[in-house]
Amino acid sequence: MNNYWLKLFVSFIFITLLPAIWIASELHGVRTKQAPLASGGVIDLRQEKALSRGEIRLNGEWQLYEGQLLTSDRDAASRPPPLTLSVPGVWNDMEGLQGGLGTATYRLRLLLPKGTEGIYGIHTTNIRMSSTIFVNGKEVGGSGRPGFQRSNTISGNMPYVSYFQLEGDEAEIYVQVANYSYATGGIISPIWFGTQEAIARSREINLFEYWMTAGGFLIPAVFLLLFFRLRRREAPLPQLGGFCVSCLIFVLTHGEKAALALLSLNYEEVLRIQLISSAFVYYFLARYVVLLYPHFGIRLLNRLMLLVTLALTLAGIGLPTSLFSRWEALLLVCSFLSIAYVIYVLVRAILTQGAQTLALAASIQSVMVMLAVYLLSGFGQLENQTFLPYAILVFSASQAYLIVERFSELFRHAERMSERLLRLDERKDEFMLNTSYEIREPLHGIVNLAQVPDGLEGRESQSEERLDLIQGIARRLSYLVDDLIDFNLLNSGEANYDARIVNVQSVVRTVLDMYPSDANSRWVLEKLPERPLLLIADERRLGQIVHNLIAYAMSHIRDRVVRLTLQDENGQVTFAIRAPGIGKALDIEREESEFYATDETAAESAERVRLSVTKRLIELGGGTWRTVEADDDDEMLCISWPAASEAEGHIERHAPSGWMSSDEAGGIRAYAAASEEAAAFEDGTERGAQGSILIVDDDRLGALAMGQLLSDAWVSCRIAESGAEALELLTDAGRFDLVIVDLIMPDISGMELVRRIREHAMLSELPILLLSEGRRQEESLVGFRAGANDILVKPYEVAELKARVGTLLQLRSSIKNLVRTETAFLQAQIKPHFLFNAINTIMTVCRLEPPRAEELLLQLSRYLRGSFDFGNLAQSVPLRSELELVRSYLAIESARFEDRLRVEYDIESKEWIGVPPLSIQPLVENAVRHGIMRKPQGGTIRIRVMDGEGVWQVAVEDDGVGIPPDRLAEISATGGVGLANISRRLRLMYGEQLQIESWPGEGTRVSFIIPKGVEYESDSN
Repeated sequence: MNNYWLKLFVSFIFITLLPAIWIASELHGVRTKQAPLASGGVIDLRQEKALSRGEIRLNGEWQLYEGQLLTSDRDAASRPPPLTLSVPGVWNDMEGLQGGLGTATYRLRLLLPKGTEGIYGIHTTNIRMSSTIFVNGKEVGGSGRPGFQRSNTISGNMPYVSYFQLEGDEAEIYVQVANYSYATGGIISPIWFGTQEAIARSREINLFEYWMTAGGFLIPAVFLLLFFRLRRREAPLPQLGGFCVSCLIFVLTHGEKAALALLSLNYEEVLRIQLISSAFVYYFLARYVVLLYPHFGIRLLNRLMLLVTLALTLAGIGLPTSLFSRWEALLLVCSFLSIAYVIYVLVRAILTQGAQTLALAASIQSVMVMLAVYLLSGFGQLENQTFLPYAILVFSASQAYLIVERFSELFRHAERMSERLLRLDERKDEFMLNTSYEIREPLHGIVNLAQVPDGLEGRESQSEERLDLIQGIARRLSYLVDDLIDFNLLNSGEANYDARIVNVQSVVRTVLDMYPSDANSRWVLEKLPERPLLLIADERRLGQIVHNLIAYAMSHIRDRVVRLTLQDENGQVTFAIRAPGIGKALDIEREESEFYATDETAAESAERVRLSVTKRLIELGGGTWRTVEADDDDEMLCISWPAASEAEGHIERHAPSGWMSSDEAGGIRAYAAASEEAAAFEDGTERGAQGSILIVDDDRLGALAMGQLLSDAWVSCRIAESGAEALELLTDAGRFDLVIVDLIMPDISGMELVRRIREHAMLSELPILLLSEGRRQEESLVGFRAGANDILVKPYEVAELKARVGTLLQLRSSIKNLVRTETAFLQAQIKPHFLFNAINTIMTVCRLEPPRAEELLLQLSRYLRGSFDFGNLAQSVPLRSELELVRSYLAIESARFEDRLRVEYDIESKEWIGVPPLSIQPLVENAVRHGIMRKPQGGTIRIRVMDGEGVWQVAVEDDGVGIPPDRLAEISATGGVGLANISRRLRLMYGEQLQIESWPGEGTRVSFIIPKGVEYESDSN
């Protein structure tokens, strides 16, 4: 049992179980300890201890004279014999008093001890509905005025205390009772008798409990209602305050009813107040609990409780008291159902173990105890209400804790919000900094493009193209500035909207000139209507909206295509964009004050600002949008504006102006011009004289600008607009000598892309230049740790870019030369024991088979010639040359080991494909030395060159002793000098490495792949 359930169990014991035990003892055990009961209208109090207890209940069988108002035995002598009736109890079962209405007199004879003398008292609590008490023929007290009819009876069921002088050993008590306003009548609660001191003390205790109970409800009622006035959003507060007020009224009209003595009320009005207050007690209690835990409430029961409460209220106001008092059973059922509903909601809330649940449980338990005490008291089953103050104290304490805890949490929330506002204020400055970077980068791109020298051979036409590219970047910059200005104007309500008739086709085409259609187009414009589509809009704003949505779609489609459509239907012109995820573009849920979040990059923040401005510009122009599901996981965003009528078109038809003219847009075809030049490096088939570069940046204009800047450095470039595309291109790592990666990208961050590249290529094998915004000093350190060779801060200077790129390309070239030199030296490294073994083998064969010895000498000379060829630093050699070296080596080894060494060739490829030099022979040598020859019976070596899907698969297999798993893991991680060199060259050339598989006792397989299309090329470098 955890701490939560232990606390709940303890609270149940002290708040519910103990009062329940006390109530049970009062109901069942008190009777065995009280004074003797009356029998036949006589009660014997002659025992000395009877009156010494203080006060006693005059319970038992009383005599009852139906329809009579008697005062003494002298009046009763001439009356018919009385009946007997149990007191306390109702008289409805008596023959003449059926229905509870009527008049009667109760009589009890007290037998007192001899010599009794002194002042005694009687204390009544509930006699319905009017009464007068006579002791020994003298009137000592009463409430109301009994009569024989309703007209001459005054109801007044008020508790009272009467004192009188007693002398002698007997006393006669006559109680006149009349009831014409309630469904049940008679002496409902016991009449107490005792000495003056005992009755006075009991009265004081009852009044103390009465006023303490009333105060226990009054104080929280006033506090809660006043607090609700200050904080009206707290819906449970008035419900709890209403409950306390209803309980207060119920308490004041029951029990001692001392407060009623201050008011001049007809007692029938008191009965109506009792009914209405009791109904609202249960209603407000249930509403309070349901509003605290709305998820657990039942709507039907909530409405039913309201209807029942209203019905009881109307009954209490309009019906006679004698009629609605007959519904006590119904009211009791409703009260129990209400309590059951409260317990149901409470139990479900407690099971969640949420905050404040324990305090709520204690509060509700105390309310249950109070209701139980009042219900039992109302039905005359419980007289002692000692536990009421205890229950009220628990209720007040738990509610105080609930309210304090609730508003402490609100205060803590306010503190957190204040801290958050302070952070957002700090972020405001960072947003301005990010915006500055967003603006500065295109500006420096323009400056850098303007610095590219002209007049290079074959590049005279690039000046015009470069100017077009500059104009395109400047236009994008103007859009960004417009978005930032409009963001502030829209927030301040000062944004203007110059509506006029606009030809929407012209506007859309002008925007699309920035995204030209080519072989690798990322957008498709559906066939436009032949007639002009005219709408009433602000032309500049319309172009801004179209540009922002197309830019958003372009940056999120990955390898998909954006489809654009224009339609005219039902008096609306609709511009539709179909692309994955486009439906979420205008779902800007974040508050405007939070448009720059702490977890967003500058690019994401700028995108959010643009989309927010776009959404509000559409609304400003009276446009609407909707999202339509399309095929292939696409979505279609449809934006509609009111179409202009033909009459309006004749009055004011004009070409687009104020935003961008069609002639002016011709200059923005920088994309098309740049794409023509980019085609040379987009296909990736040609390498520049200085190397090949992969530029990874989601900003295509910026990437094309960088390609332009590097074009005079005699390098070929390829652009990848996402990390996923870059990883796919880098599967053939030998095609690139340098990778330039932007730090901020939408799918895979630049830092993560660098880490993934470094999983397959070392620093020396594929240099990486990381482009950073330079906003944080730690970016450089993290970038170097991720595996970047160098970091360039944007915006960059042209000279610095070229210098850094040239340095990294030179590093790559130096590494290539070092690897080739290492390969040549490995070729020249002839192990002495191999030469000794080969010469001894040839000497032995000379004696026995001179012709074969001559053949072996020829094979050894071929092997030595290939091994000592220092000038051969080519990156690849023909497969036939590598196989000749293998055959020469195996011919010598076969002569030495004879039948223990068997060789099989499975060559499916042409032997003119290119392979790294000295890539197969070392694998064969390892198989002979460490696999086959370690088995006494020898084995077989298989050399395979298989035709695979897009690759040639080269494998050297043996059925030798195999490699233990621990040794295999070590070899795969580090390898020997020969294996490490082969694996490094494969990574440099093809992005692959050796694959080693071994099965102890069965053999080993070492393989690698060569992409198809790689033929032998001599390298003169």
